[in-house]
Amino acid sequence: MTHPDPPPALLPPPADHLSLDFANTLFWRGATMPQETLRTPTDLLAWLAGAGMAGTDAMQSHWQAAPQAAETAYRVALDLRETIYRILAEPELALDDLAVLNRALAAAPERRRLEPTATGWAWRTEPWSAPNFHHLLAPIVWSAADLLAGPRRTRVRTCANPQCRWLFLDDSKAGTRRWCSMSSCGNRAKAHRHYSRTRGRPANPN
Repeated sequence: MTHPDPPPALLPPPADHLSLDFANTLFWRGATMPQETLRTPTDLLAWLAGAGMAGTDAMQSHWQAAPQAAETAYRVALDLRETIYRILAEPELALDDLAVLNRALAAAPERRRLEPTATGWAWRTEPWSAPNFHHLLAPIVWSAADLLAGPRRTRVRTCANPQCRWLFLDDSKAGTRRWCSMSSCGNRAKAHRHYSRTRGRPANPN
């Protein structure tokens, strides 16, 4: 008796900022102690689920039964995150980083065609029957590759706060945005400049 192939997956086209969001899961990169938000494989799956990735429940069950596989996949994901960060943050693209991204693309499911859905469009990919971590990471990998090859690559910025180094897309009309957020890093810079200008002034006798 033969079993029919499992149905192919429908994966939504990833947003440009998805790969940036993933890279930014390590923040305050320029600080003495950067802050890691993905401390465990469970943290990673929770982030992927929150980002809308399909298949996290099945992967969680698989990892509970195979903790070594979970740890290996977790390390692969963090290495990929750092590669994506360097690719999008550095002015020169390192060939070694491009090779890592291309291997991740080769491991991801093939995007066969676009199909309409109730909420927009989705990529039809080849079928799979078992939890596959490469499928789970596929939208992030596609997002990074599409952003690198597309016209918005020139809009990727790194926060000018040397302790922050957050990645963001500059959608300002002039294309001169410097801070990840004016309410945080931008205001810190303004306060620092004000302090630097005024600290040498004599105190107001009045």
